[in-house]
Amino acid sequence: MPFSHTKLLRKRTSGISHSSNETKETAELQRRIHMINNAIARKDIAELRKLAVTGPGLVNDGLRRLAWPLLLRCEKGGEVREADEHSDEAQAKLDVERSFVYLPKGTRTTAKKQYQRDLQEVIACVLRRHLDLHYYQGFHDICSVLLIVLGKQLAIAAAENIAMFLLRDAMLDSLEPILRQLMLLDTILQFEDPQIHKFMTESNILPYFGLSWVITWCSHDIKDVGKVARLFDFFISSNPLMSVYLAARLVISRRQELLMLERDNASIHTFLSKFPQNIDIDDIIAKTQGLYNKYPPAVLQKLSGDPLDETSCVNTYKRHWSSLKSNAPVDYSLADLILSIPQTRKPVRDISEVR
Repeated sequence: MPFSHTKLLRKRTSGISHSSNETKETAELQRRIHMINNAIARKDIAELRKLAVTGPGLVNDGLRRLAWPLLLRCEKGGEVREADEHSDEAQAKLDVERSFVYLPKGTRTTAKKQYQRDLQEVIACVLRRHLDLHYYQGFHDICSVLLIVLGKQLAIAAAENIAMFLLRDAMLDSLEPILRQLMLLDTILQFEDPQIHKFMTESNILPYFGLSWVITWCSHDIKDVGKVARLFDFFISSNPLMSVYLAARLVISRRQELLMLERDNASIHTFLSKFPQNIDIDDIIAKTQGLYNKYPPAVLQKLSGDPLDETSCVNTYKRHWSSLKSNAPVDYSLADLILSIPQTRKPVRDISEVR
């Protein structure tokens, strides 16, 4: 066979193209890291949020250790203080004993035990500071990720602010408020993909298959801690309802497989409740953000015909949390008041304020 200059040229140019793409990606990543470091140095919360919800987010745990405390208003960390034991600590302890699936293989038993003691302390500190918080199974998953990335002192303060302002609806005296959030997943599907909505309605599928994703920010369901941390970048920088949009986007991303299933309630629920481990996290985040922009919380609640309570963390997010200046102290008084209110609540009145 004669020597082919064309094949050799293709091989060479293909290698050049591949190398060029790698160089471009490396340059873009370095530029992003530079932007993150600049935003951290300036304590520019708005810029950090933009970076956290786009592309590869905050890139690595080293940057997250600096950025998450700014985004969660907990730079000084939390002190371990003596206080009365919370009634839910016994349940939390049982969950803690099953924690730390993300620790590297080969981690010594003594090191694992120390992590578990630290995790128990993080949860106990949060509960003891706000006695009207109600622990739920899954909050320990949230706290374990915070502990691994931030260390104990910062994890205490980060978990406290997440509990009070981002996951408060799951920490009331019943899960009913968070289940109402999940029903908005059904509304998203109704308007975004009527075929899936029809299939699920006819199969008597309620959106409760996504409960674990919403209350643990997928940390209970994803095996790759890097993907979990990337999702945490996204969730701590977004409205508390964002995990519901993500759940809807995940369902839509699997529409072909879903619509091929037999209309059997149990098998469909099992299929939907399994988080797809090979998912491209950056891609699903970008598409989730698109859903959020198309149906923001105020619009979505109107479309549902059943708006969330005015005290829902979804509806108080802008007033109580996202509008805080970077140097402003965190005020827990209104959140504590909401936690103390009996469960007879009111729908939001001025939904135009919700973002």
